[in-house]
Order: sequence, then structure tokens, then C-alpha cells
Amino acid sequence: MTEKQLFAQMKLWRNWTIEFLRSIPEEFADQIPIGHNNSIRWNAGHILIGWDNTMLPAVDMKRQMPLSYHLMFPSGSSPEGWTDQPPSMDQLIKQLEDQPIHIENVCKGHIEDDLKEPFLGMRTLGDMVVFHMNHESLHMGIIKSMKQSLLND
Repeated sequence: MTEKQLFAQMKLWRNWTIEFLRSIPEEFADQIPIGHNNSIRWNAGHILIGWDNTMLPAVDMKRQMPLSYHLMFPSGSSPEGWTDQPPSMDQLIKQLEDQPIHIENVCKGHIEDDLKEPFLGMRTLGDMVVFHMNHESLHMGIIKSMKQSLLND
């Protein structure tokens, strides 16, 4: 796959994420459905910081998301432990819209570059892009399940 194709797929997946998140009523954002560990807002923030936490440092760039996001949305965290006001869904969606453009701009020409440190067994920056697309898809499946569960309640 070429770099151009990889970034096109990244943006395609992100557009699907954004489109679906826009379909979710705000009152669902913080509910934790039975059988789930987190909320829709947490999953949206988790997608955002996953990319921010790994892609930008891999090209010697500072993370773009506020520190509070990295404290609210990491793996293993929960909205039940939040002490700060979370960002609105509109704010998260806007940041999710802007992020792929920024990632493409800073990573263009570096997709085949070796990572400074291995990331879950991955060797190149391009490998990490593929991982994050799959990670985002996984969380979108969770978000879709959550929405359906909340609609059925």
C-alpha cells in the first residue's frame, strides 16, 4: 500500500467515526450501558488520545491534546474516576476531524521510517497507522453496541 493510500484509508475510517458519533444523542454520551466498562464519550476520547500519544512523538512532535485528555481517556481508566469536566462531544468530534490532517502533515514522507522504540511488535510508522485504524475500528464497534443498547433501554 502506498503512503497516499494509507492516509486515504486513515481519513476514510475517521470520517466514518465522525459520522457515527454525530448520530448519537448527547444524553447517551456519558451513560455506561450494562455489559460495558466505559461511556461513548470515553471511547471517543480514547480514540483521539491513542493517535496523539503515539504518532506525534514517533516523529518528534509534541502531543496536541491537553494533558487532561491523556489522564481521562487512557486504557484502564473510567469516567467514574474523572475529577475534571470532560470535553463536550462537539469538541471531541471537532478534534477528531482535525487530527488526521495534522497526522498526515507531520508523518508524510516518514511512513517507512523505523520506530525509535518498538510499538506492540510493530517496526515502522506505517505499521502504527494500521494499528490505530484497527484500534479505532474496534472502539467504533463498541460505540455502536453501546448506542444500540441505550436505544433499547
